[in-house]
Amino acid sequence: MLKITVNKELFDEHINEISKSIDELLERKLKSKLWNYERDCLIYVRNNLKGILQVDNNQMKVYIEHLKTNFPKAIGIPNTKEKNWKRLYKILRKDIFEKEYSNWGNRKVKYNTYEFVKALDLKTCPYCNRNYTFVVDEKSGKLRPEIDHFYPKSIYPFLAMSFYNLIPSCPICNHTKSSKVSENLINPYDIKDDDFKFTYKPTDISFYQIESKKYDSDSFEIEFKNHNENIDIFKLDELYKQHKDIVVDLLMKKAYYPKSYIEELEKNFRFTKDEIYRYLLNNYKNNEDLHKRPLSKLIKDISEELELL
Repeated sequence: MLKITVNKELFDEHINEISKSIDELLERKLKSKLWNYERDCLIYVRNNLKGILQVDNNQMKVYIEHLKTNFPKAIGIPNTKEKNWKRLYKILRKDIFEKEYSNWGNRKVKYNTYEFVKALDLKTCPYCNRNYTFVVDEKSGKLRPEIDHFYPKSIYPFLAMSFYNLIPSCPICNHTKSSKVSENLINPYDIKDDDFKFTYKPTDISFYQIESKKYDSDSFEIEFKNHNENIDIFKLDELYKQHKDIVVDLLMKKAYYPKSYIEELEKNFRFTKDEIYRYLLNNYKNNEDLHKRPLSKLIKDISEELELL
């Protein structure tokens, strides 16, 4: 539900470093005994390797369709045991792309998963904005967010190392999505602000008794203004219903901090609007900063709806 901003320097490093490693694995495999069908597929992947690694979401669909049409045995079938894997699929997954993905997770490798997530510098999960995704990479211990494959590597092994297919995420979202595939799922790199917009809906007349300055969390619901596949798959509706206390806090601030108070802070104490925003809401205002704190999108949308500032 939060857009990931592309880090161009990281993007270039990823393509250069990973393409060299995978090209070596492909060359080695092409020297082994293969069926013509398998060889043709590996040659196609080798000739289009940089393209496969750097494709955006729409272009990934093009490669998927091409391989489905021309090399259908390169596509995995969900929940299939390894003994039943097609040979071409097994070569692409186990011998090449998953092998490189595993190698990429090794901290001893110069360019690795830790370098990737540190350079992206996402502080919260882009799928839910509810959980932190901090990185700890020290000799005494290691910690990093999980990597979700937007297009599952268990089905599309040739996309296992594609830059836009690697989404740092919290364990809850990664496990909830698992190997689900949907044509309408929105990749975090493609998210627009209006794709996920929070609102609140009163369910009881007592909600409007603002003079009491007391709000009952049972008197309203948190809702999304629109609907999309991500909300369903990541169960965002149900999860955010558990954060009514955040909206109650905002409603209380609306009651206790009238516009005259805001104007006084700005006029007499020389606070900027951004400083007042941080002071009152403990939140970031700019979209590019929303990843820095959990629930920041919820706070931003509801505070704007309440015209808090």
